[in-house]
Amino acid sequence: MNKKVLLINPSQFQSYTNVKIKGGAIYSPSLTLAVLAAPLVKAGHNVRILDLNKEPDLDSVLKTFSPDFVGITFTTLLFEEARRICRMIKSYSKDIIIISGGAHSTALPTETLKELDIDIAVIGEGDFSLLKIINGENTDTIPGITCKKDGEIKINPCGDYIEDLDSLPLPAWDLINISQYKTTPLLSRASPAGWIETSRGCPYTCGYCTKNIFGTKFRFKSVNRVIEEIEHMLKLGFKELHIADDNFTMDTARAKQICEEILRRNLKFPWATVTGIRIDRVDKELLELMYKAGCYRVYFGIESGDQTILNKIKKGISLNKIREVVEMSKNTGLEVFGFFMAALPGETEDSIKKTIAFAKSLPLDMAKMSITVPLPGTALFKELDKGGFIKTYDWSKYNLYVPARDVYQHPTVSWDIVEKYFNRFYREFYFRPGYMLNFAKKNLIRKDFFSMVKILLETKW
Repeated sequence: MNKKVLLINPSQFQSYTNVKIKGGAIYSPSLTLAVLAAPLVKAGHNVRILDLNKEPDLDSVLKTFSPDFVGITFTTLLFEEARRICRMIKSYSKDIIIISGGAHSTALPTETLKELDIDIAVIGEGDFSLLKIINGENTDTIPGITCKKDGEIKINPCGDYIEDLDSLPLPAWDLINISQYKTTPLLSRASPAGWIETSRGCPYTCGYCTKNIFGTKFRFKSVNRVIEEIEHMLKLGFKELHIADDNFTMDTARAKQICEEILRRNLKFPWATVTGIRIDRVDKELLELMYKAGCYRVYFGIESGDQTILNKIKKGISLNKIREVVEMSKNTGLEVFGFFMAALPGETEDSIKKTIAFAKSLPLDMAKMSITVPLPGTALFKELDKGGFIKTYDWSKYNLYVPARDVYQHPTVSWDIVEKYFNRFYREFYFRPGYMLNFAKKNLIRKDFFSMVKILLETKW
């Protein structure tokens, strides 16, 4: 029997209330929900996607759609928003089965079920687990779920990761009104911009990063499947594509083949590696192919300007290699965006100073610093929790873009020092006369100048 399924993307507005650069907030159609919806639609279920960032009237949707199941995906930071949503759903009807997924539910499934009005938590990849639940299969036999049963919480062992990613249906983008999305000019050249997933999994061991959902084995879609998705998204009206992979260039030969096929089919669209690629997984040939194929900006996870810190977090790259690849990318014609982090393990006042100086010494077009926050499910969280450094389990405080002094005690540096240099990073990087002149020229040419000025005025410098 076909079921009515409502998939919800919680509002992110509250989580961006106190961030430094609000203009950098990403509001895009949810790739996660489009991917999860696809197998359900293929099976004949009636599926609706509700993005509360764009359509905040959940009560009205519950009344008009009257779902049998509600699926909600959320991060640790959105835990309290998820609580509010679940309470509203259960107050409307206790018969609606609520299923949660995402990073937080995967890291803490039992706690999630105890603390929220949720019936089932999906651990890891939910593509087919969700379908089995909706199809009415016995929850005792569905791998990778945690559920409430007879007043107790039952945890099922996880199954294998999906090896053949080509077996996944194309994301159900047609369930989303993509025309209502306008991506900030800081992060896109055209709107609407959409996310595309070409691979899953990351074999690297950065302690602050969670691997709970997609694991550490690199799995990928074939070149033909990737191109099929690109063409499908362009036909639906997406004007720009953003790579959502943890490691798009992990297999450099495959990444080159994707670029070559884009060129062979004469597909013209701007794209960027917004989630970041590794410094040590690119070469000159790949960068040139990416640029020719329409990639205009690469994002690199640089993290620190202190080699000792990079070694401690097992980043596996050197400062010399970072400089070499950033300069090579610029010479290719690509814009370069650098990600940095403050309060990394082993951080000191001197190491943060080195990071600021290093960022300023690189020919970066943009840079962003985030605060290191130990998210549940990461090695960093487990280490700090075991050492007694975690101060709170109030997940609403686990924000990467605001000071984390209420979350945990940093073992090697004070929060006064971290906050001082976190603010200094942005002022020193962006208020250099030469940088400001180049920034103004570039955005005048693109006709984004006044939009950028508005973003700058809204920024908490």
